[in-house]
Order: sequence, then structure tokens, then C-alpha cells
Amino acid sequence: MLQLRTNRDNFVEAISFVSELTGVKEIDIMSKTRYRDFVVARHFVRYYMRKNFGMTLGSIGDLTNGHHASVIHSVKYVEDYSLYDKTYKLYKESIDSRYMPSKLTTRDRVYRILSSGKNKEFKCNAILALIREVNESEGTIE
Repeated sequence: MLQLRTNRDNFVEAISFVSELTGVKEIDIMSKTRYRDFVVARHFVRYYMRKNFGMTLGSIGDLTNGHHASVIHSVKYVEDYSLYDKTYKLYKESIDSRYMPSKLTTRDRVYRILSSGKNKEFKCNAILALIREVNESEGTIE
């Protein structure tokens, strides 16, 4: 039997994909928090739903705790910033093709560490470990 997808199913797919892509937890994406990383991830969720499912602006706004104008802003934001920022461009291209990149750049990995909800000590240790890993892979010694 053919099962139709609901807007809720589309939303779950979008938020799961963007969470995996950006490293921002799903609960943080949909929180009312205005931390930059969370807001940007929210923009990508709205962009995903509009571009991949062609959902109406109003229905996307309802699902993401916004208005139709918020969705318009999110779509324009993603399209504009992806022209200048390599990370945003990677995310936009991943969403457009629904393909999760398997190899993240060092910059993307640092961005994920910094956007995690962990404390400063964890972030510093994770970045130091990443630096060691990069140095070892390039054959350089600190």
C-alpha cells in the first residue's frame, strides 16, 4: 500500500539531516535560543524543507515555530551566504543533493567542535586533538 508523506515526516527528515550535517543537536535547532549556530541550523532546516519538498511557507513556518516571512528570510540567507562562505556552500550543496559528505574539511570539523554544547575545556581539548591528528597525517611534528 502506498503511504503518503506528511509535512511532519518531511520535518523529521529535514531536522535529522541538518543535525547530522551541522553537528547541532535537534533539540537545540528547534529551541527558542538565538545562539548563532542554532539559528543558522534552523535556517538550513527551513531551506531543506522548501527546496526538497516544496512545502508552503506557512506550513514550514508552523513546524519551525516561525512565520512565512521567517522562511523567506531563511531561504534567502542560505542562498546568499553560501556564495561567500565555504562551509555554508558545502551545507547548501549537501542539502540540494541530499548527500552527506563523508570527508569534512578541517575547518568544518573545528566549526562542529565550536558549535557543540560542550564546555570550553572540552572544546579546547578537542581542537588540540584535531591539531595533533592533522599534524600526524601531514607528517609534521609540533
